[in-house]
Amino acid sequence: MKRGNIGICVGLLFMVMNSGLYAADAEEQEPQTKEEELKELAMQVQNPVSDLWRFGFTYNTLFGRGPTNSTINNVNLIANTTRQFGQWSIINRLLVPLLYLPESVPDAPSGDSGRSFGLGDIEWTGFLARDESKRVFKSIGGLGPTIIFKTATDDRMGQGKWIIGPTLAIASMMPDPWVNGVLVRNLWSFGGDSDRPKVNLFVIQPFVNYNFSDGWYLSSSPLITADWEANSRNRWTVPIGGGFGKVVYRGERHPVNVRFQSFYFIEKPDRGSDWSLKIDFRILFPEY
Repeated sequence: MKRGNIGICVGLLFMVMNSGLYAADAEEQEPQTKEEELKELAMQVQNPVSDLWRFGFTYNTLFGRGPTNSTINNVNLIANTTRQFGQWSIINRLLVPLLYLPESVPDAPSGDSGRSFGLGDIEWTGFLARDESKRVFKSIGGLGPTIIFKTATDDRMGQGKWIIGPTLAIASMMPDPWVNGVLVRNLWSFGGDSDRPKVNLFVIQPFVNYNFSDGWYLSSSPLITADWEANSRNRWTVPIGGGFGKVVYRGERHPVNVRFQSFYFIEKPDRGSDWSLKIDFRILFPEY
């Protein structure tokens, strides 16, 4: 891994961890039953702009990619921290992708081949969010920038560009026990390798969750994209599917969230994947 990439990764992790050291103390509440606490934690972890601290990873497997039916695996290390100012919050989300690629990957830069494992392009999003969950509409909204850093250790693992764009997230907890919302962004490249394609990417991720009383829930959060630089035949990627998850306590330790989802791509580029499997694991820190 390149030294510059390691430095950026360490610096971003420090920034995310440091941003919430002075988070406001939670207001005193009446004691909850274990079932109520598990349900509330599940609803918080499903909300991308909640004030819940969480650290963990998402494991993705893409099947049937391209004419060779390649399988691509990647692990995204994810950290979410929050600093509160009354009803307002500053939320930091850091994503560090680690990828394993087979010998041949469709649409790879010319001359790149062979199996490879390494770091992808690191992504940071900062939200300024306002909590309206105690009002009539029980909603939380956040807006902020997303920056994708040119940190990939292999040309096939990144865009070869510096990328930036706005991100909007809205979540609603009404009616109980639903948590629904959407995350929307558009990303543009502004620097990087001149021989790599420009980036103009639209991303929308609706999410729908139905919660049960003991931490179990049903979930669907498909990631829909439109590549505005591609022709109409290869522009859209549209998955359908979903899965289930549960928040559990590990004895006296921090609670964890585990979620399984699977998606089938009803619209995809010519060399896109047929379907995917996604596993989320988060350690939760409700005391912050």
